[in-house]
Amino acid sequence: MKSKILWTLAAVFVFLFFVVAYMPAVHLIQSQTLPKGVKIYGVSGTVWHGKAQAVVVEGIPVTNVEWDIAGLPMLIGSVHADIKGGNLRDSDEVSFKGELRTSLLNPETVESDDFLLFLPVDRVLAEVQLPLPVNAGGRFRARVEALSFGPDCNELTGFGDWLNATVAGTRGPIDFGNYSAQLRCVGKGIGITVKEPNMLGLSLDAILEQGFSNFSIKGKFKPDPSLPEEVHQAAAIFGAPGPDGYTEIQL
Repeated sequence: MKSKILWTLAAVFVFLFFVVAYMPAVHLIQSQTLPKGVKIYGVSGTVWHGKAQAVVVEGIPVTNVEWDIAGLPMLIGSVHADIKGGNLRDSDEVSFKGELRTSLLNPETVESDDFLLFLPVDRVLAEVQLPLPVNAGGRFRARVEALSFGPDCNELTGFGDWLNATVAGTRGPIDFGNYSAQLRCVGKGIGITVKEPNMLGLSLDAILEQGFSNFSIKGKFKPDPSLPEEVHQAAAIFGAPGPDGYTEIQL
């Protein structure tokens, strides 16, 4: 009798496993209430191995989003997913690839040990309220080596880059070169540290507060003499340079 019960339970478990394993992802997504501002189009494949033609978050689209979820960690309530989206070679697209982990019991927390993200600069600046209007180009690249986030920044080790930085000038785009930053947690928010060398002679420390609702910046800069005169004139908005030629920034 006991062996029959065990075999029956095993058969039911195997049946349910294959039902979930081969469940079309579109059926699961249609049954869920997506977060506000998130839309998903053209879903195909299964829950474990699937693809969406586009995912739109707050009006920003990401095309060709694919996921591959490991089955074994699900047995202990964990979700391990390899995901990728967009075209890493297209500077006008949001794109990413890497591994994300979360818990079925605490889905607000996201972890990763290897994640790469590219963001077009103009789209990012369109979502940020700056003290001065800036028409800039290039790409932001974030390379995350360790991450534990949600809803607060618990752990963050990584690097950020502004690649092929340009800013619109009166005679066309002005090339500002590349900038690198170190990423870290500061309290419950995210800290971004930029150091020289770079063409703006820029070094700063920026803090994005919890929920990205506010930010603060403190640093200094000294534009390279090779930059156009209009850059040096614009620098005067931030005040007169000190004896060392650097202009202080505090926002």
